[in-house]
Amino acid sequence: MKLLKPIWVNHDDKPIFSVDIHPAGKRFATGGQGLDSGRVVVWNLNSVLFEEVEVDPNVPKMLCQMDNHLACVNCVRWSNGGRYLASGGDDRLIMVWGLSVAVGAGKHKAETWRCLATLRGHAGDVLDLAWSPLDKWLASCSVDNTIIIWNAEKFPEMVCVLTGHTGLVKGVAWDPVGKYLASQSDDKSLRVWKTVDWSQETLITEPFDECGGTTHVLRLSWSPDGQYVLSAHAMNGGGPTAQVVEREGWRCDKDFVGHRKAVTCARFNSNIFVKEGKKCCCAAVGSRDRALSIWLTSLKRPLVVVHDLFTDSVLDLSWSSDGLNLLACSSDGTVACIQFTNKEIGTPLTLEEKNSLYEKIYGKCPANESGGDLSSNLLVECPEILLAREKQEAKKETPKEETTPKNDKSQVQQKPIYTPSPMSTQSSPAPLRPMDRQIETRTSDGKRRITPVFIPLTHADANESLGSIPGGNENCFSTSSQSKSRIIVERRDDIIIHPNVSNHALSRSNDNGLDQRLRKRTTSTLPGPKAEDLQAKRSCTSPTEQVSSRGVYLGPSLPVPALGTAGPIVRAAGLLRLQVVNKAYNTPYGKLSRLELIPNNTASNDPVWDACLGSPVSCISCDARWLCVSCTDGSLHVWRNAKPKPYRALPPLALPSPAHKLSLNGDTLSVVTSSAELTMWDLNNATCSLRSLSFRNLLSNNATVTNCTLVDGNPMISLNTGKSYIYCKKLWAWVLWTDGGDPVRRAGGGAGSSRRPRVSSQLQHSATQGKYNACAARSWLESQVSVCLHLRLARDYRHWINALFTHLIAHGTEDQLRTILDDLLGPSHCISQPSKWESNILGIKKHELLEELLALLVRQLRWQRLYTEYADQLNELKHKTPLLNGHT
Repeated sequence: MKLLKPIWVNHDDKPIFSVDIHPAGKRFATGGQGLDSGRVVVWNLNSVLFEEVEVDPNVPKMLCQMDNHLACVNCVRWSNGGRYLASGGDDRLIMVWGLSVAVGAGKHKAETWRCLATLRGHAGDVLDLAWSPLDKWLASCSVDNTIIIWNAEKFPEMVCVLTGHTGLVKGVAWDPVGKYLASQSDDKSLRVWKTVDWSQETLITEPFDECGGTTHVLRLSWSPDGQYVLSAHAMNGGGPTAQVVEREGWRCDKDFVGHRKAVTCARFNSNIFVKEGKKCCCAAVGSRDRALSIWLTSLKRPLVVVHDLFTDSVLDLSWSSDGLNLLACSSDGTVACIQFTNKEIGTPLTLEEKNSLYEKIYGKCPANESGGDLSSNLLVECPEILLAREKQEAKKETPKEETTPKNDKSQVQQKPIYTPSPMSTQSSPAPLRPMDRQIETRTSDGKRRITPVFIPLTHADANESLGSIPGGNENCFSTSSQSKSRIIVERRDDIIIHPNVSNHALSRSNDNGLDQRLRKRTTSTLPGPKAEDLQAKRSCTSPTEQVSSRGVYLGPSLPVPALGTAGPIVRAAGLLRLQVVNKAYNTPYGKLSRLELIPNNTASNDPVWDACLGSPVSCISCDARWLCVSCTDGSLHVWRNAKPKPYRALPPLALPSPAHKLSLNGDTLSVVTSSAELTMWDLNNATCSLRSLSFRNLLSNNATVTNCTLVDGNPMISLNTGKSYIYCKKLWAWVLWTDGGDPVRRAGGGAGSSRRPRVSSQLQHSATQGKYNACAARSWLESQVSVCLHLRLARDYRHWINALFTHLIAHGTEDQLRTILDDLLGPSHCISQPSKWESNILGIKKHELLEELLALLVRQLRWQRLYTEYADQLNELKHKTPLLNGHT
């Protein structure tokens, strides 16, 4: 092992919060604080690893410096393909960078990285980022308690917003197989989300119940084999640990122990190693005790522990793609590099061996997105096949100017042009650093309280000794006291703290690695219920069975949420925030609830509008235009959020039963009641767009509603069981849209979301698993085509008919292919006018759809005669004069 610490990697003595190595291993990026803004820097990794490159004056160490962020940068992450770099910071923005062809000529620009997309959606600081395995999605988390999934192929399009956490979300990590997303929050929980429908798979709280303090980040990591999730900041027996969560059953019976203070970050090596004949994974763990530990899953004790590496907390870690180099950064503004050998950590599996392991464990290989041509050994019988393929290749190779990044699965192999760049020596007064601030909030009784965000250790800690030499292999760490520092209180109203932030008792008598300054400044508690109260509330509000007054069984019912049991409820409403306090006033006539609109970006916390209700508020949904609340007495209240004052858009409405969930989709308000009825209103026109519609028959196994929205004008509800239903007004019935547990879908290998997933690539391996796989896949795809046809979803129909045809090309018969092709072609040789065949389907011209399917058919040479037959007939129809109904 070799330890390096290049002093030239710095942000002008400002903190560095994040570091990440490029997949190609030639450069790395750092993110943190600049002189007067957030800073992202791209460095030459070879200058760190090789001394001869470091001393070469013709090779620049800094490749590019970007100061576009308005506030401190908390995270930088390279895409898995290496083409893009994402950065997120305290300015609530996420910037996606791409390497420009032009060579930089300015300050610190041996390379030029330009901002390709700016993502706006979070209401608070962005703390962590993660790219999905194939760079299809980008996940971001924030202090606004949410996780946003971005479509990396169509920035800045949002896929969904995950809102399950009740505290600041400080870490996200993708399952390497692409099935799950894990997140960790200050609400003392780790949640696992399913990427099929973005519902919650599991909630883990037990290892975090004893956590008394907080850290700036909670960077968790998933093992490269997908079998373990390694969390940050857990506790076991009063001591800080890094919790290991097993994929099978989500068991929590293993952890990495030894650190004396809270674990801030964990990062698995992307390689699977073989050491002494055993397969194992390697992980690095960083802590607030300024120590770094390296672990192998085949060993019970750490492989190595490095003390005195920094003078402040370790905040981020990154492994190189070859698995031999580890970078770590600290809030003291420095970066360290640890180099290993294969003898120390093992020999990595080759790509083929790794893919074979995935096939053995999961039945599929995530790296193989598309299969090869199974008929590559056949000969081409006619030149039309070659001509059609050449046209397809020409379309693919047509250069187009990129304005937003797309999914790229290959690493960028571009030789950077290095030119020497002088280092800046100018100095400027140190501005107010973002982590030296504290947030001022208000409690339910109107009093102002200071909420700590992040307090760094002072430079006096540099003289402290951990009592161990670097590189030691000890399992017992040491700690020492910390000195006080002066923190400047800055009033910030732009960060919205939601009501369900868990009420941590930060002032504890035990030394759990919590800074003394935090104990002193947090005697008051944050508004919101405790995690224990929330857990008890969940158990009390589970779905129950509903029985009429005569004893007649009516079916399952849905729980009515209980909000504001331990403080005010806060929701974002555009440039304002809506604060609701249940039972705010105790009058002789009953208790009143208070609603207030408070501006975000002003120095005053005085409300600009308020109102009172006579019953506790149970559900809230609001945005920049509408304020919607429902009460436990079954009443619904709607205000238009207009200037200068909001006014009622609807009179108080009496619902059939108290509301279970409110959802706003533009101007459409969806209300799900506890009696399992769905009603929709068009708020802009003050009309009911969908009368009360019961879906009680869909509830089983204690199912609850997770989301309700509109899909092309059709109401859709999603359940926590993984099922989604869309109501078809023509059929007067609920149509099954998605079902994650459908045996037919699972047996066929279809594992996509309801909105046009990539099923074609996921079904290609099913033929090797038996005949029933191909039949099940075809049955499921045919059902999806039928659903889209009856719901009149044109875009989805185009996708699913293509997916079905692709599957039939690989596993179907000629008769099955001809059935689809004949319907799209029509009676080409008919003399009289046909009465049944239509030239359009859902507004799509059938002949255009036929051209798309023929373009798929031409790729398989065993169907070349079938392609020639239909291509000739289609060309003949195009050159004839069309008569009525699209026929000659």
